[in-house]
Amino acid sequence: MDFIVKKHDNVLTELRKDIHHISGQIQSNETELPFVYKDYSNTIKVAFKNINYFESNSGNSHSSILNTVNKQKRQLNYNLRDIEKMDNRFFRAHRSYLVNLRQIDYVDPRKRIVYFHNGEECSVSKLHIRHLLKLVNTI
Repeated sequence: MDFIVKKHDNVLTELRKDIHHISGQIQSNETELPFVYKDYSNTIKVAFKNINYFESNSGNSHSSILNTVNKQKRQLNYNLRDIEKMDNRFFRAHRSYLVNLRQIDYVDPRKRIVYFHNGEECSVSKLHIRHLLKLVNTI
């Protein structure tokens, strides 16, 4: 988006271009598909932008825990491998974590920790740190 110069002859044309650009950005944010999963007989939708990461459940290898941006936790009856198959928008940062790249605030490569916008954090494996840094820098 750019500023409007009052002396410009094509002010109306430039204004239309800017409005079209902004409406496209708004629509792309609103049309992002939610993460959908089944909980017994219920189908549950969670807005993708509300998910920070999934972690494996140490107490049950057949389930995982969904961590949201408002620090809520939900147990899902899916392991991380199942979630990766259901939705490819998450990145496997560690064998115990699937992260939403859009919620990452920054990555500390020395400590191998992902910090999210809401202050939460999770580990990154040595194997995945370089690839994660490349992906985060392209967003």
